[in-house]
Order: sequence, then C-alpha cells, then structure tokens
Amino acid sequence: MEIGFCLTVGQRRGMLALYERSITREGLDVMIDMQSLKLLFIGSVIVGAFTLPGCGGTKDQLTSSLDMAEYRKMMEEQKKQQERLTEATSSTPEMTVEEHERRGDLDAQARNYLLASLHYDKALKADPTRNSVRLKLGQMFLQQGLLDQALTQFQDLRLREPESAPVYEGLGQIYLMQGKTTEAETALTKAISLNPASWQSHNLLGLLYDQQKRHADAISSYHTALTYRSREPNVLNNLGLAYALSGNYDAAIDAYEQAVAAGSTAPKLYNNLGIAYVQRRRYSDAFNTFKKATDEPRAYNNLGVALLGVGTPKKAVACFEKAIELNPQYYEKALENLRIARQAIPNSTSGSAASSMTEASSCP
Repeated sequence: MEIGFCLTVGQRRGMLALYERSITREGLDVMIDMQSLKLLFIGSVIVGAFTLPGCGGTKDQLTSSLDMAEYRKMMEEQKKQQERLTEATSSTPEMTVEEHERRGDLDAQARNYLLASLHYDKALKADPTRNSVRLKLGQMFLQQGLLDQALTQFQDLRLREPESAPVYEGLGQIYLMQGKTTEAETALTKAISLNPASWQSHNLLGLLYDQQKRHADAISSYHTALTYRSREPNVLNNLGLAYALSGNYDAAIDAYEQAVAAGSTAPKLYNNLGIAYVQRRRYSDAFNTFKKATDEPRAYNNLGVALLGVGTPKKAVACFEKAIELNPQYYEKALENLRIARQAIPNSTSGSAASSMTEASSCP
C-alpha cells in the first residue's frame, strides 16, 4: 500500500507486513503526523485488502464492489485448489516419507499451500517424530497468516525440542503478531540465547521494542542483527525507521540509503526515505525519491503530505495543486489533503484566499 491519492492526511497510518520468515517494515508506509510519527501494528499477511472512505464513492459502495470481486476470485481459486488436491490424492503413487517432504517443499515454494499441507501431513502420519516437517508446516502456516494453526505446530515442537532456537523464534513471531508482547519478548530472548547469531530473532526483537516505543533498545537490536547480516535491506529499513521515530533523521537517512545501496527497490523504503529527506528540508531529494516509489502526480501528493506534517502548509498546498494539475482524475481523492492544507494556513478564511496566499510559495 502506497502513500497515494486514496490515502488522505486524515488517514495516516503505518503498517507492519510479514516478509518471508520475519516481520519487517519492508511494507511499512510512514505518514508524518502533526505531533509525532505513529505506528499501527497489523498482524496480517494480506496488506492493502481493505477499503478506505473518501476514495471516491461511498464506503458501502466500495465495500460491496470489493466484496463481490474478492468473493468470486476466492471461489474460483478454491475450486482450482480443490481440483489440484483431488488430482494429487487420486493419482499420487505411494511415496516414502522423504518423498512427501520433498514434494511438500516444492509445493510450498510454489505457494501451492494445500498440496504442500497434504504432503507434509502424510509425512507426519508416516513418521510423527519427523520434527523438520512439523517446523516447515508451522512456518508455512505462519507465512499465510494462519496464526492459530502455526501456534499449534510450534507449541508441539517446543515439547518435542525444548532447546530449538527456530521454535522459539517462530513462537516469538506469532506472539508479536498477536500483540502478546510479554510472551514475544520471552520467546525471542530464549531464541537468541540458543542462537545468538540469528539476525531474524534480533530483527524481530527490534520490532517488538519499536512497538513498545523503546526505540533505543530497538536500534541496538537492529545493529546486532546487522553484525550477522550486514547488508540486509529489511533490517536497514527497520533501523532507519527506529531512528526516525526517535527524531534522528540524519541517521535514518543514512540507514535508508544503505538499504537502497544494498539493492532494495521497495516503494515503502523510498517513501520512508522521502519523508526523512523532508524532515531535513532536502525537498528536491524527497520528491525524486517519492517518484521512484510511484508516478509523478502521486509523488507530488506524497510530498505535500510530508510538507504538511512538518508545518509548511503553503508549500503543501502548492504540491497538492500540482498533483491535481498533472492528473485531474484524482482531484476528488486529493481534495481532502488540499482542504486540510488550506485550513492549516494561518488567517485563511476561504479556499480562494488560501490559494492566493500560496502564490508566493511553490512546491519544492
């Protein structure tokens, strides 16, 4: 989900998204609040699959349209998956435990999760002591956001392998996504004690500390993760955001730029970097960075939102007007941002008065 026309100043939010085996802020959009940066922790693999009022039409209309389209898509996918599952069940010859595990691995990599589950289940039925399969099954559930199913597997594994670092790491991630911070910290601390070199566990612990607004502790955890994975873009992005949340924008910029240098082209990273540039009044750099994340009209809109967040409403108005000029079809969606920016200009009594006041100020 990008910072775009469909997201207004009044709908600022941050998002934590699941990335492979660890929660990262690769998918985190940061919006500048007039008072502070705020995070909203959302434990979900499916990001952006929700509607926002004010994006054209009514909320009910949007929801109805989205629900029907998503429902048809879901039913079609379920039908295809069921057909594949039926075919696999009827045509698969007798296989060994090792063959079921290998087939499960291939299906999991291809995101054929139903088929992967089928093979993993058969492997476990044939050999209930095969903990490697149980771990893969738990991680696959976790990747899909099926937290209850994942928790069942990891709790079972904890009884079977009480000194396994991956088990405690998995438990820590689940608890973190469930908002159970005490349990998450206990599990992740245990995972690190069993495997101090696990950069994923240090990264997860950093996210936990950020959620608790313990940004200094988070920064320390991210730096530790980087000692084991020095050019990991996700950790660098997380580190940058932790610095931004603590008000150190120069350090945030340095971390974000390192993530870009490491090869990341994630739109969320460019948005985070652009916002940090605005905080340091590097407006040209900010615009060029926003443009790497999206198209030019939205880049002007994003710049306007960031400028409004740092208390420069006149420049923000000019940027919103520039965005609308470049793509008038987004006028209704950008209008809320423009209205808020005009209201934020001191002594403005009307839209036209505010517009005239911005003539001496242009979008950077």
